[in-house]
Amino acid sequence: MKPDVFSAADGELSRVGKNTAIYSLGNILSKAVSFLLIPLYTHYLSTYEVGILVLLEVLEVLYSYVAPMGMITALWRYFHVEQKAGVEKKLVSGSWLFILGVNALLLFVLIFSDRFIAGVYLSDRSLSGVVALFCVCIYLGVSRLFFLTLMRIYERALLFITVVFVDFVLLILLTIGFVVGLDWGLWGVVYAKLISAGLMFIATCILIMRKYGLRYDHATVMRSLRYGFPLIFHGVSLLILSMSDRWLIKQFISVEAAGVYGIAYKFGMILNMVLVTPFIQAWQPILFRLENHPDQKLTYQRAALHFMQIATWAWLGLSVFAKYFVIWTTTEAYYAGIPIIPWIAFSYLLYGLQNIFNAGALIHNETIKMMTYGVITAAVNIGLNLVLIPKWGMQGAAVVTVISYLLLMLLILQLSQSRLTVNWRWEKMLAILALGMTCYSVSLIDLDAPLNFLRDVMAVVLFPVLLISLKLLSFGEARRFVFSFKSM
Repeated sequence: MKPDVFSAADGELSRVGKNTAIYSLGNILSKAVSFLLIPLYTHYLSTYEVGILVLLEVLEVLYSYVAPMGMITALWRYFHVEQKAGVEKKLVSGSWLFILGVNALLLFVLIFSDRFIAGVYLSDRSLSGVVALFCVCIYLGVSRLFFLTLMRIYERALLFITVVFVDFVLLILLTIGFVVGLDWGLWGVVYAKLISAGLMFIATCILIMRKYGLRYDHATVMRSLRYGFPLIFHGVSLLILSMSDRWLIKQFISVEAAGVYGIAYKFGMILNMVLVTPFIQAWQPILFRLENHPDQKLTYQRAALHFMQIATWAWLGLSVFAKYFVIWTTTEAYYAGIPIIPWIAFSYLLYGLQNIFNAGALIHNETIKMMTYGVITAAVNIGLNLVLIPKWGMQGAAVVTVISYLLLMLLILQLSQSRLTVNWRWEKMLAILALGMTCYSVSLIDLDAPLNFLRDVMAVVLFPVLLISLKLLSFGEARRFVFSFKSM
């Protein structure tokens, strides 16, 4: 089929585009807290305290992967099936009660181990109180993930964005008040998170009790657990790929270096925040709905191609302009992290592609094999970090991150292709990527200071022009993408 011929695939991709835009706004608001607070952290907290916050954030992300016990992934997989049978309330309520119960036990273990975590993980036993309170924050924070997942399943975009915006404003105001106004330092950051997470927890409990009731069906929960539990290890493996480097940098260099690296990593994650995560959120329900559809493979193929076109341009823009953001929002101590930003952003481009390539594996329930590949990649990641961080420092960690995401993407791709063969348009996708890297190399040409910004703008503007000129993007594709938002 010619690329410009309209099909059902175009309708599905238009829906992905619209939903990606909606979730992008919500995700930007959700994640913008981390970026808007960078000036506050870097000017009102010491570099040591920033390093501690970076390490605590790693713990929070780890918990968010483990805490749902795979139940949220299973909720996506089975909700529409149960809804057709009229028993979705049993699925939602049972999943929520199971998550609450398991996490209550996990919270007890974490609080009991606060001195151990502070001493071994943070290398500072005096922070045991901060660790204990932070553990309560992340326990309550699981409710936010559950609540927003339900909003996405029901496609309640307005409510989704409203809740995220209110949470965003509240957390910003509380953090500024506690850190700047009351000068509570690190404790102020944690207290702000505690209040915000506590309110979301109360709202989620009210929603579940009113809309779904409190019912627990063991068979339903076990089915969800069998599907989702192996993906916990896959998720933890992804976490190791993206965050173990901060702890190893702390071990091999210093806590301050981990803080510098962590701030730079946040800028590299802008691509994930603005494009990759919203795309995944919009893509997941469509991925499963397309099972056995006549245009299934065509839609997957086009999704990968269009993602590559948009993501490569986004990567280019972020890689070129990130240095200005760092200079405007931080102090000179953090400038050393600028060179790693393009590497981190590229890792998330690969992660986005992986979430398209994994369709065959997910549809055929190959979650155990996905878990195995994740564990293998995590082991490779740690091994390479142990070698390259002592030699190359932060740059070594960034390079290892790209290698690890590339390896995982290729393993998942091989697995998915063995279950569902899709003719991915490799020649075109690789040409798009090569063009993006060529344009980035233009931004590295050293000119007189007044011309550098103009050079950077030209490098980014040049990409879509060349994309169309070289027929790597057709006017028909661009037109359909733009018009897909008309009905929003």
